Amino acid sequence: MHGRHAPYPPSVRCYVEPSPAGGYFVRLRGEAAPLSHHDTEEEAEAAAAAYQRGLDRVEQATELVVLRDGSEVLVRPVRPEDKPLFVAGWAELSDETVYRRFLQPRDVLSVDELALFTELDHVDHEAIGAVAEGRGVGVARYVRDVARPHVAEAAVVVVDAWQGRGLGGKLLRRLCARASENGIRVFTATLLASNEAILSLLASLGEVTVVRREGAAIEVDVALPVELPTLEHVLREAAAREV
Repeated sequence: MHGRHAPYPPSVRCYVEPSPAGGYFVRLRGEAAPLSHHDTEEEAEAAAAAYQRGLDRVEQATELVVLRDGSEVLVRPVRPEDKPLFVAGWAELSDETVYRRFLQPRDVLSVDELALFTELDHVDHEAIGAVAEGRGVGVARYVRDVARPHVAEAAVVVVDAWQGRGLGGKLLRRLCARASENGIRVFTATLLASNEAILSLLASLGEVTVVRREGAAIEVDVALPVELPTLEHVLREAAAREV
C-alpha cells in the first residue's frame, strides 16, 4: 500500500484534471492522491502554480539541520503549498509507521486532510517540517486545546528511511520552542504504550504523566519547561554556529 520510489526532482509539475464528480483536481505527477479540489479550472491552475512554486523553493528553508549520522535536512514551518511534499512523503511511510501515528490503518490522505495539515495559523495550530532531497521526510505539529488554551495535542512522524537519525527529536524541540512562544505549557499525546521511541522523545522534553489508558493506547501529558528557549533564540544560536 505504501510503496517506495525514486525521489522526484523539484522540476516535477503539478497538473490539473477534471474530477468525475465535477470541478477539478490538482495532482502531483506520479502520486495517486489529489492535492486539492476546486470549482473552476482557473482556480485549480492557480493552485497548481502555487504548489509548483513551493516545490521549486524547498531549498529556501529556515534552518539547515545536521543529524547524528551527518545527513542534512532543511527545517521550517509548514506552508499551504507544501501539499505535494505531504503526498509524496506519505508514500514513504510503512503501514507500521502509519499505525503508530494514527493508531489505525490508513490509506492516502484526503483533500480535506491535506488542507488541515498545511493551512495553519502558526499560533493555535503549528507544524514544523523537514525536507531532504526535495521530499518531505518528517513533521511535528501541535493543535491547541480550545477548552484549555495552555494545552496542545502534539505528534511527530518521520518517514521510515529517516528514522533512527535523531530527526524526530530535532523537530519536537523546535515545535516546543514555538509552543512556548504561543503560551502553551503542556503537550498531550495519544500513542501506543509499546511505542518506546516516542515516549523517550517526550520524556526528553519534560515530565511525562499517563492520564488515561484504553486498550493498547495511552494518553500522556508532558509538562514543558518554562525556561524553554523560543524558536527565535534557537535559530539565532544555530546561525551563530554557522558563522
